[in-house]
Amino acid sequence: MGKKLCVPKDGVGDAKFQKNLDWSRGRGIDCGQIQSGVICVEPAIVRYRATFAMGSYHRRKGEIDSASDFSNTAQTTTKDPSEGKCKHV
Repeated sequence: MGKKLCVPKDGVGDAKFQKNLDWSRGRGIDCGQIQSGVICVEPAIVRYRATFAMGSYHRRKGEIDSASDFSNTAQTTTKDPSEGKCKHV
């Protein structure tokens, strides 16, 4: 099995992703890499920024499935969701 990645579920609204982003920041996730002006978060869509934060939290917790739930707004996958120059790390 490949590396487990935390990705957002389809159909989830921005308000829920913003809560996930804020919650992750409150748990010590460094979001400096996703500040405005960075190529992978422009346009500044909250879903992209939350994906980074959720993925970082998931990795910090050892990639366990329960660390990728985020109130049923995210899920784990082994399929790399990277696009272009933006790599899911």
